[in-house]
Amino acid sequence: MKNAESRSIGVVFDFNGTLFWDTEYQERSWDTYLAKYGVELTKEEKLTRIHGRNGKDSFEYIFKRELGREEVARLIEEKEEYYREECEQQDVALAPGAVTLIEKLLERGVSIAIATAAGKTNVEYFIRKFDLLAYFARERIVYNDGTIAGKPAPDLFLEAMRRLGTEDRNTTVFEDSYAGIQAAENAHAGNIIIVNSNNESYPFAYKTIRHFDEVDRETDLTPPFRRAASGELRG
Repeated sequence: MKNAESRSIGVVFDFNGTLFWDTEYQERSWDTYLAKYGVELTKEEKLTRIHGRNGKDSFEYIFKRELGREEVARLIEEKEEYYREECEQQDVALAPGAVTLIEKLLERGVSIAIATAAGKTNVEYFIRKFDLLAYFARERIVYNDGTIAGKPAPDLFLEAMRRLGTEDRNTTVFEDSYAGIQAAENAHAGNIIIVNSNNESYPFAYKTIRHFDEVDRETDLTPPFRRAASGELRG
C-alpha cells in the first residue's frame, strides 16, 4: 500500500465490541438496569434490538412507547452509569492487536475514524480512558449526538466517510454487532470485516477476525475489494 494510494483509503472502526471488547461489561450493566425496571430480554432481543443501536431505538423497544429526547438522554445516562462502574472495576485495554494496526495505518497515511452508537458522555469517557486522541482526530470520532439515525441506518458510517473524504467503495468498516454490520452494508462500504469479540456465529459472508493481527494490510484493506460470495467463509 503506497502512501499516495493510502490517502484515498478509509478505515472506519466501530468502538464497543470492536475496538474495545466490553460485551461482558455491557451485559452486566444492562441486566442490572433492566432488573431495576422489571424488564427481561432474551439474548436474541439484546443481540438484535439493543447492541449496536442508538439509545432512542433501544429504550423505545424496552419501554414499548415513544420517548422524547430529554427522557432518552436521562435513561441513557442512567444505564451508562452502571456500565462505566463496570469498566472502572476492570483492567481495560483496546482490543488485541488494535493499537498496532492503527499505528501502521497512520504510518502509511490511511484515513481512520470511529463511528459508534455510544453517546457523548461515554465517548468522552473512552477518549480519556484510552487516549483516543493520540490516534484519532476528535472530528473523526462520530457518535450518537441525538441527531444521527442509529444503526442499522447507514448514517453514522456515511458521516464518518464524509469526514474522512473517502468514497464508500474505498472504505473498510470493522464491526461486531448485527445492527452495525447491516449499517455498513446500507452505507455501501466497499469492505466489511467482522470482529468476533464474543464468539458469535454470524450469518454474514465477510472476513471474520478474533485478533487485529489477522488483518493483512495489503490484501484486506486495499481496494478493489473482493466480496465473499454467499455462503463462502472468509477468514
